[in-house]
Parts: sequence; C-alpha cells; structure tokens
Amino acid sequence: MNYLDDILFLFYTFFRISQNARKGTLMKKAFSANKLSVLEIILFILLFLCYLGTLYFVIQNDRNLFLVFFLFFSCLSIITLLVSHAKITSFALQSTENASKKLADELQQLPDYAEEIAALKQERDQLIIDKEQSSATLSDMRSQLASLSEALSKERDMKSQAEEQNLNHLLPPKEEPIDLDIIACARKVIEEMNSYSLAAGISLLLSSANDSLMVHADASYIRILFRNIIDNSIKYMNRNGSLVITISNIGEDLFIVLKDNGEGLPLPETAHIFELNYQGSNRVSGNGLGLTQAKAIVEYYGGTIYAKSESGKGMGIYIQLPTSSR
Repeated sequence: MNYLDDILFLFYTFFRISQNARKGTLMKKAFSANKLSVLEIILFILLFLCYLGTLYFVIQNDRNLFLVFFLFFSCLSIITLLVSHAKITSFALQSTENASKKLADELQQLPDYAEEIAALKQERDQLIIDKEQSSATLSDMRSQLASLSEALSKERDMKSQAEEQNLNHLLPPKEEPIDLDIIACARKVIEEMNSYSLAAGISLLLSSANDSLMVHADASYIRILFRNIIDNSIKYMNRNGSLVITISNIGEDLFIVLKDNGEGLPLPETAHIFELNYQGSNRVSGNGLGLTQAKAIVEYYGGTIYAKSESGKGMGIYIQLPTSSR
C-alpha cells in the first residue's frame, strides 16, 4: 500500500464519521439539548490531535508513526461514537417517553372531548327545537293579531254605522219645513257671525249666480248647518283670511261650497272630520259636534256632504242638497 492510498483511506474514514454525525438527527438534538461532557470534549480534542498527527506523518513519509497515529485515531473514533451513541440513545428514550406521556394525556382527555361534543350536539338540538317552537308561537301570534285586527275593524265599522244611524239625536227637537230661500238664510247667518269672524281676522263672503234659491226645509236646520261650518272654519283657520260660500243649483239639487284659505288638515285627518267627537291635530276648545251635526242635517234631507283639505291649502266643505222635501 503506498502513501497515497493511506491518505485517501484516512480522508474517507474521517469523512464517513463526520457525515454520520451530521446526518444523525437525534445526535444533533442530543448535543443541542445537553452540554458536552468533559469526556466528550477530551475525546474530540484527542481525535483532532491524532488527525493532525496522522496528516503530519503522512507528509513526513514516516509509515510506522503514521500507522500508530491512525490506529490510535480509529480507536478514539470508535470510543467517541460509543459515547455519543449512548447519549443519543438516552435522549431518544427520553423523547419517546415524553411523547408517550403526551399521547397518554391526550388519550385521557378524549372522554372530556367526547362529553363536550355531546353537550354541544345536545345544545344544538335544543336550539333547533326552540327555534321551531318560536316559529310556531310567532305564527300563532300573527294569526291572533290578524283575527284581533279583523275583529277591531268589524267593531269599528259597526260602531261607525251605529253612529251614522243614530245621528238623528243631534237634530233639533222639532222640525217645521217651509219653502225657504237658502241664499237669504245664508246671508242672515253671515250677518249674525260677521263681528265674530272679523275679530278673528276672517272675512265671510257669499257668492251665487242667483238672487234666490228655494229649498223645502226647516229654517233652523239650515241656519245650524251654515253656522256650524262657518264656526268650524273660523276656529281652525289659525290665520287671517277669508271664507267664501258659493251656492248654485243644477236641476233639483242645490250645491253649496264653503271654502276657506286657512291652514287646512292633512289628508288622512280630513276623512274623519265628520265623525262624532273627532278633533284633528289642530284641535282647539270645543265638543267636536259641529260638523257631525251638519252632516246629520244634510243626510236628514237626503243630501251628501264631504270635505277636501291639504296642509297649508285650506279646507273645503262640499254639500249636495235636494230642493224638494224628504
């Protein structure tokens, strides 16, 4: 064997030892987890010195000392591997024991996890049941509300019909119908209420294309009709202005329009102004019977009455009245 073969063999042996040490994951973890012992330090120093001596005697071409140092280097390498192997084995056993302990702890917690999962499942099922019950209850409540609303609507309609049927009690106690000039009657009411209207800053105007228009009715009934509507306008205009009363006829019917330029009422409220005791959002003192009594008189003579109004655009009362008696 020549020196070149010896050098190659030496380098190959040291390379294998170093490679095995680098590839050993457990060895790395063992050395990183625990400090090197004094024996390991001494062995590594001796290995390094023997390696240097072996190289030196190879270069010096001293075969005998080379073999001695190489043999010594090999023995130290084996000893180092044995020491490291024991340490690595101890670390591997410790790691296995820790992993086993961790696994055992996790296995012990499995029943707790199973109980939690069962409890969550039971809670979910209960929530589903509660939701279904709530839906059923809500459906029942909606049905009950619909029934109640329908019942209230019917009761309201019946009450309204009953009130309409009983408006006759608002009429004066005794009627004495005559052939009456309704224009002259309206003019007289205006004269009676003129001072009251002027004090409120409201002028009363009468407009008609005819000098007279006859109607068969009680004079007191017609005066109450005009008086109540005029009084209502004066109370609720809430500003200076005018109330124009227009009277005309078409065939056997008289048409009376009382239109003011006051503040008026919102459309939803206008539909209720003839109801008994109704007072709108602009209510003032009073018993709320004026327009209801006016409606009773018009309907008593077979006529119709309705109102049109918008906020800020005044109020208009429209009356159709037959000229003949009832």
